[in-house]
Amino acid sequence: MIILRAARDMGTVTQPGVVIRCHFSFAEYRNPAHVHWGQIRAINTAVFEPFAEFRLGEEEARDIVTIVLKGNFFAEVGGQAPHQLQEGDIHLLSAGQGIQEAKWWAASPDSSFVQVWLLPDEEGGVPESVVHHRPVRHGQNALAILASGFAEDSPEDTDSGQADEPVPLCASARIMGMILQSGVTTHYTTGAGRLLYLIVLSGTIKINDQPISSGAGAAIYNEIEVRLQGETNPTILLIDTA
Repeated sequence: MIILRAARDMGTVTQPGVVIRCHFSFAEYRNPAHVHWGQIRAINTAVFEPFAEFRLGEEEARDIVTIVLKGNFFAEVGGQAPHQLQEGDIHLLSAGQGIQEAKWWAASPDSSFVQVWLLPDEEGGVPESVVHHRPVRHGQNALAILASGFAEDSPEDTDSGQADEPVPLCASARIMGMILQSGVTTHYTTGAGRLLYLIVLSGTIKINDQPISSGAGAAIYNEIEVRLQGETNPTILLIDTA
C-alpha cells in the first residue's frame, strides 16, 4: 500500500526568519492523522532567511538527522563548540538521556535543510553530536545510505566521520538519498513488516507507477519491493524504519 501526500497537505511552522514544512505533527502544527510513521517522529524541510536560527529546548530520546540542502549552517548543542555545515553535510544529534538546548543557524543567504527525527530503539544513553562531511550528497541513480542503525551498513567499530560512511543511528532505520535521472528506474527491497517513507526534495518520480512531485511524501507499507522511476531528475530521501 502506498499513501501519497501532496505538498499542499503538509503543515507549516514558522520561527523568525525560518519557514518549516512538516510531514508530521511538530511544534504548533497538530495533525492527529500524521503523528509518526514507525520510528519516524518528524520530517521537516526548513528554509532560512540570512542568518536566521532554528532553536530547540529540552529534548530526549531522539535521533535528529540534519542534511544541508543548500547554503551553510552552524549547529550548536548544549553550549558546546558549534559545528560548521556545508551543502551535503549531515549532522546527527542523538539526544540520549537529554539535552538542554540545540540550535542551527544559517551562515549564508538562501539556506535550507531537511531534518528527520527518529525514535531510538532504547531510551537513555549519552547525548552525541557528530558531523559527516559529504562532498556527494546523494547516490546517482542508486540509493546511498546516509544514516543507519544497522551494523552491517557500518562495518567499522568506530565512527570515523568519513564521507562514504553512514551516520550511526540509535534507531533500527536507514536514511537513504538518491538523484535519479529522467527515464531511469531502480528498485529497493526491504523486509516483511518494515515501513518506508519517501520524501521528494525536487523533481518528479513514480513509485510503483504512481507519480509524486517536489515537496510531497509517500507512506509505504506491505510493499517488500518498491520501483522508483525518474520523471524529471528527482532528488529523494527514502527512510526504512521498524
